[in-house]
Amino acid sequence: MRVYRLCKDKYSKRVLDGEGGRVADGRWHTQGRRIVYCASSEALAVLEVRVHVGRHVPRVPYAMHMIHVPDEHIVTLLAEELPEHWNTVPYATASQRIGDEWLVSARSAALQVPSVHSNSDTSLLLNPAHPDFQHIRVLSRAPYTFDRRLFGRRSGSLARRGKDVRRK
Repeated sequence: MRVYRLCKDKYSKRVLDGEGGRVADGRWHTQGRRIVYCASSEALAVLEVRVHVGRHVPRVPYAMHMIHVPDEHIVTLLAEELPEHWNTVPYATASQRIGDEWLVSARSAALQVPSVHSNSDTSLLLNPAHPDFQHIRVLSRAPYTFDRRLFGRRSGSLARRGKDVRRK
């Protein structure tokens, strides 16, 4: 499976280390655990970052990473297998328990879960401590620039669209 992860460029060399999970809680884990969150599409990776960065366009450089996770190392959880309210905002402890139990059990190197933001995309959680994690590879890395419209700002040319801007 090909998945995507968008992060600050300064973390690109460590994109798969899972250290971010040690310093902050997430929907699928509690703070103190190494975990890597990925998305099944580039668009979902962007959306996942967008909901966390606030209302200002990030000024630091970001990079999009394409990652290969062998299918045989993925366990899938379907929405109907999850407890009620797994997708609440803010996230609930029920989804964190699921992720924490998966990390501790070492059932697989990757866990595919439904996305909160998309009915057709999924999130993929990676366990850097799993022995099969060695088979997961970054395929590519590319600079990423956010579309300012995601933050409610229109670029100059778009702001003028539909208006006659010819000079007299």
